[in-house]
Amino acid sequence: TVELAKRAGLGRLAPVANGLLRQAQRRREGLAASAGSSSPPWAGLELPADPAASLGLRHSLPDWLARLLLQWRPADQAEAFAMACNQAPALDLRVNPLRTSRAALLEALPAAGVEATPLPDLPQGIALSGRVGELRRLPGYAEGHWSVQDRTAQRVVPLLDPRPGDWVLDACAAPGGKSTHLAEWIGDSGVVWAVDRSAARLQRVERNAARLGLGSIQTLAADATRLAELQPGWRGRFDRILLDAPCSGLGTLARHADARWRLQPSAIDELVVLQRQLLDALMALLKPGGSLVYATCTVHPAENGELVDAVQAANPGWTLISRWQVWPSPGSGDGFFAALLRAPG
Repeated sequence: TVELAKRAGLGRLAPVANGLLRQAQRRREGLAASAGSSSPPWAGLELPADPAASLGLRHSLPDWLARLLLQWRPADQAEAFAMACNQAPALDLRVNPLRTSRAALLEALPAAGVEATPLPDLPQGIALSGRVGELRRLPGYAEGHWSVQDRTAQRVVPLLDPRPGDWVLDACAAPGGKSTHLAEWIGDSGVVWAVDRSAARLQRVERNAARLGLGSIQTLAADATRLAELQPGWRGRFDRILLDAPCSGLGTLARHADARWRLQPSAIDELVVLQRQLLDALMALLKPGGSLVYATCTVHPAENGELVDAVQAANPGWTLISRWQVWPSPGSGDGFFAALLRAPG
C-alpha cells in the first residue's frame, strides 16, 4: 500500500498509510490474542444489538442490504451469503467441446502445475484452485480449448437448450461468455446473434469467438429494447432468446468488492423498469412456441421472481417452464437467477 501511494503521486501520504495499517495490524493481533487464535475478524469489537446492523458491520455490507438479506433468508443463510461476499471467488473454466474434451484438459492442466477438478452436473465445467498464474499461458488457451465462466453461469445455456440449426438471440451479449456457450451448444450449426449497445464491447465477443473457432456468431451494436423497430424482419424469427439482463449484480459482490458501496436501492427500481422493457420488447421476436430465458446475476426478488411473475400475469398465453435462484455461499459460485418461458403456439 505504501508503494502504491508513492506510484499514485501521493508520496507525502505514504507514512500516514504505513502508520494506519501498522496500528490496525497491532490492534487486530491484540484482539485475536485475547479472543483466541480461531476468532473471527471482528473479535473484540462491540457489535450492535440490531441483527442487521451487526451483520453489516461484521461483513462490510451496507445497512440496507443487510436488512434485506435477513428478510429474504434465514439468519444462517444470510450469514453464509455475507461471508461469501468477502471470499475470493471461484475460478472456473468451460471446456469447448468442439476443440477438445474435458478429460484431455483435466490431464493437460495438472501437467502444467495447475490444480483442476471436474465440476459436478456440468459436463464441460472445470474448477481451478491453488496458484494459477497468467490465464493466457495455461494449456489450450491459444487453441480455443476453454473459456473462463463461473459454474453457476454455465447452467444458463443448458436451461435454454438451443438446437443445431436454430436462430438464437443473445440480447445483452457482451463480453460474450454466453454467446460462445450458445454457439458451442448448437455445434456451431445455426445462427447466434450477439446484440449489445456497446460496439467496443462487442469486439471482445468477436475476439473470443475467433479464438474458440466459432463461426455461427454474428454481432450487432443496438439497443435491445428497439430491436423490433430496428430489425423488423426479426419479428417472430428466433427459436430461442437469451436475455442476461443488466442488473444490480448482488450475486457477484465477491468479484466486485466496491459495488456494494456504489449501488443505491433507488437504482434497483430503475433497473427493474429497464428489465421489463427488455423483456416486453424481446417477446415479439420469438417464434410461436419458442423459448426465452431471462437471467440475472443478482438475488433481489424485484429483479427476478417478482418481475417474471408480473410479465407472465400480463401475458397469460406464456408458460413458465422452470426457474431457479442460486445464492452465493462460501465455496460456491456466483449468485444467479434464471427463468425459462415458452411463447404460445
